[in-house]
Amino acid sequence: MQDNKDALISAYVIHTRPFQDNKILLDLLTLESGLVRAVFRLPKKEARVIPGPFLRYQVLLKGRTELKTVYVLESSEPASNLEGLRLFAGMYVHEILLKLLPANLPLSVFFELYQWLILSLHSNAPVAPLLRRFEHALFEEIGSSINLAMTATGNVLDPNAMYRFDVRFGLRPYYGDKPKQLPDLFISGQMALDYSEGLWGKADVVRLAKTLHRIWLDHLLEGKEVVARRLLPDYQFHGERHYTVPVFRSDKTQ
Repeated sequence: MQDNKDALISAYVIHTRPFQDNKILLDLLTLESGLVRAVFRLPKKEARVIPGPFLRYQVLLKGRTELKTVYVLESSEPASNLEGLRLFAGMYVHEILLKLLPANLPLSVFFELYQWLILSLHSNAPVAPLLRRFEHALFEEIGSSINLAMTATGNVLDPNAMYRFDVRFGLRPYYGDKPKQLPDLFISGQMALDYSEGLWGKADVVRLAKTLHRIWLDHLLEGKEVVARRLLPDYQFHGERHYTVPVFRSDKTQ
């Protein structure tokens, strides 16, 4: 929090739920304090509007415990609605934020990335690359990034070689034999390097990230369901497989 106890801070509403009487609980993503939970007293019925998502607010929070109280909540921009796939993508992002982000930890850079995502979802930008870039940044923010820049033992990747990837061991060279335990993915060295460089404009990188991030997220959540996935297009891998395991190679024509 800022030193000025009465200073307004920037926040987005990530989730709301009933609390008691005419109060609700808000999960807020703030610039200064990261993810914060607070109690908000609803206005009188004739003027009652529940704070909505994807809209930047200026809020005044007070309280000595982790559960704060909202004293001021003012919109700092015109209302703008997301619809269809873009709305579902926003709901998905909010769910994984609540499941993964630690509470009350300043996340100024990540807050700016969230703002970028919301602005981009309101544009005509393709949704899939937006989500994959955001997931990648979220994994980094919580200290659980996916390392495809080198092997698990720190060796430089050969762009022309093939590697096997496992969430427990990272990248390991693959020499063509059938592993005793199948990996999660087979990835070419060039494909791994393209992903590490964040080449989100390449369709093959986005396809890899969709499968890779789903596996990684399930690992982080220990198999707990992400309910909002049900709203997004059904995911099925239709590409090359080796011993039933998805294979990803760089498309050099892009």
